[in-house]
Amino acid sequence: MSRRTLRVEIDRALCVGTSNCAEAAPEAYEMDEDCVPHAAEAAAEAALLAGAEACPVGAISLYDRTTGARVYP
Repeated sequence: MSRRTLRVEIDRALCVGTSNCAEAAPEAYEMDEDCVPHAAEAAAEAALLAGAEACPVGAISLYDRTTGARVYP
């Protein structure tokens, strides 16, 4: 199994805890006790993107692990 090529950054200050990301992609995101999402290390890139797109405040950013380029948003 290859490592995912996306790095996930979640802005805890921006996150409002709606859990839309976890609902859209439960295999990729889970909420902690503070209602802040965490990305699963083995999550598929499509699931990571689906969860990030579901965030109503844009608190989830995705970056290419190799180049560091922002992939989303």
